[in-house]
Amino acid sequence: MARPCKSAGLLTECSQTKAEIAARQEKETQLRGKSKKPPTAPGWLTANQKKIFRLIVAELKEADILCKLDVWILQECVIAIDSLEQIDKACNADPTLIYAKDVLSAREKNTKILFRCCNELSLSPQSRAKIANINVQADDGTALLRAILAGDGEDEE
Repeated sequence: MARPCKSAGLLTECSQTKAEIAARQEKETQLRGKSKKPPTAPGWLTANQKKIFRLIVAELKEADILCKLDVWILQECVIAIDSLEQIDKACNADPTLIYAKDVLSAREKNTKILFRCCNELSLSPQSRAKIANINVQADDGTALLRAILAGDGEDEE
C-alpha cells in the first residue's frame, strides 16, 4: 500500500532535491488560499468542542501548517474527541456501560475518526515525539520550525 503524501515542509533533501521541495512548497502555499489567518471554530460547535478546536489550532500555530481550509478536518477531530470524552465520562459514572454494544460501537467509531484526523493533521505520537526531540535540541526560537520544515525522511504510521 502506498504511503500518504507528506507536506513539502516535512521533506528532506534525501528524498527530493532542493528545487523540487521549493516548487512543492510554492504550490502548497498557493493551495492554502489567500488568508494567512488560522481557522476559527464554527459557531455551532459546543463550548467544549470550541475549546478543543482552539487548543489544537494554538498548538499547531508555530508549525504554520493550518489554514482556513482545514476547518472541516478540525471540526471532525474535535467532535470525535468530545464524543469520546462524553462516552468515557458516562462509562466512569456507570461501569456497566462498557459492555453495551452501542456504547462500544460509538467509542470504536469515534476512535477511528480521531486516529484518521490525527494522521491528517500530523498529530500522531511519532510526530509529537519528533517535535519534542527537536525542541529539546533547539538552540534558538526558530530552530524548531526549521527542523520541522526540513523533516527527517521518516513516515508516521
